[in-house]
Amino acid sequence: MSSRTKEITKYFRSAVAAQSNMGIDFKKDDYQIIIPQEVLRGQINLATCEAIFADSNKDADDGENETSKKTDLHVIICAKAIKTQYSANAKIQDEIEELTGVFYIPAILSRTGKLAFNDGDKKLPWFPREYLQPMVDPKLAIGYEDTVDTFVSDHVDQVERIASWSDYAAFFQEYYEAVSESKFEQTTIRNMDKQEAQFELEDHMYVFRDNTVMSTYHILNLYNHLQNNDQTVALYENFVSMNQETTVPLVKNDVNTMQVHSGQMGGGYPLSPSQREVMNHFNAMKDGEILAVNGPPGTGKTTLLQSIVADMYVKRAINQEKAPLIVASSTNNQAVTNIIDSFGKIETAGIANLEERWIEGVNSFAAYFPSGSKEKEALEKGYQYTNQKGEFFVSNVDTEENLEKSKSKLIQSCNAYFETDYQDVIACQNKLHEELLYVEKSKNTLLSLVQELNGYDLNGQSLEAHIDTLDGQIADKEAMISRLRQRVHEWEVCYQRIPLFYRLLRFIGSFSRRIQTEFRLFINEEEQGFINEYMSLTEIKDKYSHRYTEQNAALSQLKKKRDALQEIKKRYDDLVDEWKQHHIILHKEDDEKYKLDLDFINDLLDKKIRYVEFWLAVHYFECRWANGEDTVSEKQKGRNFKNVLDMFYNRLSMLTPCLVMTFFMLPKQFLAFGDQKKFFLYNYIDLLIVDEAGQVSPEIAAGAFSLAKKAIVVGDMYQIEPVWSVNRALDKALALSNGVIESLDDFAQMEQNGLNSSRSSVMKVAAKSCKYEKFGSKGLFLSEHRRCYDEIIEYCNVLIYGGNLQPLRGPGKQDKKLAIKQWPHMGCKQIQSEHSTKKGSSRLNRLEAEQIAAWVKSNFTFIEAAYQGKEEKKENLIGIITPFKAQVSCIKAELKKQIPQYASLISVGTIHTFQGADRRIVILSTVYGNQDGCFFIDANESLMNVAVSRAKDHFFVFGDINCLKDDRDSASGLLKRRVGAGGI
Repeated sequence: MSSRTKEITKYFRSAVAAQSNMGIDFKKDDYQIIIPQEVLRGQINLATCEAIFADSNKDADDGENETSKKTDLHVIICAKAIKTQYSANAKIQDEIEELTGVFYIPAILSRTGKLAFNDGDKKLPWFPREYLQPMVDPKLAIGYEDTVDTFVSDHVDQVERIASWSDYAAFFQEYYEAVSESKFEQTTIRNMDKQEAQFELEDHMYVFRDNTVMSTYHILNLYNHLQNNDQTVALYENFVSMNQETTVPLVKNDVNTMQVHSGQMGGGYPLSPSQREVMNHFNAMKDGEILAVNGPPGTGKTTLLQSIVADMYVKRAINQEKAPLIVASSTNNQAVTNIIDSFGKIETAGIANLEERWIEGVNSFAAYFPSGSKEKEALEKGYQYTNQKGEFFVSNVDTEENLEKSKSKLIQSCNAYFETDYQDVIACQNKLHEELLYVEKSKNTLLSLVQELNGYDLNGQSLEAHIDTLDGQIADKEAMISRLRQRVHEWEVCYQRIPLFYRLLRFIGSFSRRIQTEFRLFINEEEQGFINEYMSLTEIKDKYSHRYTEQNAALSQLKKKRDALQEIKKRYDDLVDEWKQHHIILHKEDDEKYKLDLDFINDLLDKKIRYVEFWLAVHYFECRWANGEDTVSEKQKGRNFKNVLDMFYNRLSMLTPCLVMTFFMLPKQFLAFGDQKKFFLYNYIDLLIVDEAGQVSPEIAAGAFSLAKKAIVVGDMYQIEPVWSVNRALDKALALSNGVIESLDDFAQMEQNGLNSSRSSVMKVAAKSCKYEKFGSKGLFLSEHRRCYDEIIEYCNVLIYGGNLQPLRGPGKQDKKLAIKQWPHMGCKQIQSEHSTKKGSSRLNRLEAEQIAAWVKSNFTFIEAAYQGKEEKKENLIGIITPFKAQVSCIKAELKKQIPQYASLISVGTIHTFQGADRRIVILSTVYGNQDGCFFIDANESLMNVAVSRAKDHFFVFGDINCLKDDRDSASGLLKRRVGAGGI
């Protein structure tokens, strides 16, 4: 790697290491109480120290090596926490949660009780962002974000010079006092939202195990190795490059690109035009390239990813190569489990017994690599989960008993499909490959045939209809030629009827005029344009000879075109008849049989031919697996030697072509051992898929790109952004100290390229690294939206997407199958209130919660009945979204109180929790009163984009409509216009 790449690597590593633990929860996390003097002198008593290590052993996951053997432990010290005050057994400050930590100090604790600053990670103390101004709902403001930014930026040198705990203690005390404007030794802190207010602090401090080290352990380990790596890692270097990729023209959708596309996982629908555009560009990718795909809600991101996986899988089967190693990843488990769920639900097309697994113990095309803490959940959900050791799913399917059952099922299924009598798996494997080659060749033959046909102008007709038209034209042309011959003969007869002496003396004027008179009387209407009475018979016959020649030439062309089209039709009919012998019915409707438009046929190939190719590839690889290819021996199981991992991943990929894991787990799976050392398998993964990339912060995912050859990054920059754990000031300081920028002024260039760890995403970086552009933005764009009725998605299209979305579901008011016709698609229920109620850093509106629950109570059975017969689960009917966690709890409580029998069927959550989900009916509880404004709703347009696009059929606003702005350009103002007239 270049020195520049190594600097970026060091910076990303520092950013991961410096991430603040935003998830400390006094109610759930184990902690020990310590006194401030211990922290200031850097020495904790041994009894407390032993208890902290004991807690760590109890919670140890597979993120770190055996904690019991460690001599040092990453910890977080809650140095300042608000003291909970009571009067008459009741909390005085109801808006402040018990044990609210406001200042945290990361450190390293040794088994001897000594505290140390982690100089390698440069993880700095922090104040929770929710207690720094500016904030959405001020209730406890201990300082200003700008003060934090300025202090960190101005003290980079001091941090670099920290050599002892006393240096660190001096730094964090100065830091605390600068931000809070309170002395570190004081037991009170003032609330800067209300200058006169004082909060009393706890006398103690609290120490927790640093779980961010657990979650990011494998990422940090990868960065540690990357810093010393001299191997070329083209994909990673592309990702971290400071240069924008040069834009090149888009790939055309022509017969060549259509022929390259070989596999499709679903048999229900073809790719949409924009999905196909992505597929064409994906197939044009070379190693080291990144393809960024912007996918708004409901535009088929999952279908696209399935198609890409299927296409790679089929190509490898055709070439008899190893199955492709494809890894799909994101940051949160919800995103990765969504991928797993989708790969277990493939829409079939009813092709004999082809569309079922021919082996035992496999029910999905995805394998899940969860963390140790998620294995129980994976088991409960029925996921095919495993790990690098090949445990769980892999060990279950690889038992001798299951292999024997699978071989028997394979042979039986193969014989049933092909009507053969094979006795062994090898014979089935050869037959499947032979069939796959035939289908692939015939697919390309058909495309060439249609391309050839497209060279003929069919005037918008089907092939058969145009041949009929040509037959008619040929008959007309032949009749016309016959008439031409007949008319020439008639002219000769006419001339012969004129007395001979007139003909002989035609050079005399009076005789010539007699001939002209005869000719004038004989000229018919058709001839008036090209024959006149002054012509001689010879001249007339010459005119007719030209006409005869022209018509004969035209007749010849018609016959030539007809014969060519008949030959194409015959070849096409032969191909269609052949396919019937191979269980492939290309057309179900006779009127579509000869509709041979190239795009139409390409769509048919998705649903028929490419879909069949995928299943043939599935069974081909099943045969190779069942026949024992790359079986890991008992002695090799659980080892991570490279040759063992090669066998393990090939064997698994034959069964499940998509391996799914979070970025936190991904590096661990590709860490190998050999030559007495551990090393990462750089450039090893054939394709890295990043899903929900708009939610992934760059430093979390960047390292994974070094392990892959190419990447497709799918997401939406207008969905909810990542939770950034590094503030901008610290980010700038890390970039400067790691040599990525020469001065703080250079940080703007990093931000432009998205390579900063604050306020960026993998989606933004991928766009920078992508060489294609659509609608004026880097990256491709999925346009066709199918989830919401047009009336709903139009809000998002206007607010966010500049009209580039193409709503395809149609207007709800025109849908005869609409379940509830009397309700508007976007409407509101006015609930008048002047103010909401603050609770901690959140808000609630009890009146709204009560009326929402009452409305659901009145309408749930009606809604349930309306959707009967539409194959919709009850829990997918209603979703209730609100910007505030306190309102979530309030609504849930009201639902349990008013309709306990239905409460579990109704999803209630913040907008963040609904990302990636959808419901038939979505209710938005605005919470704000008409005197509160609606800061949170307008603070980030992405929030309303996500909220509205969750609703498939109806989106209702419950609250005081007057809290929304009248400004037409704001998210709330546009919402007010859309729902204002739609009362419910």
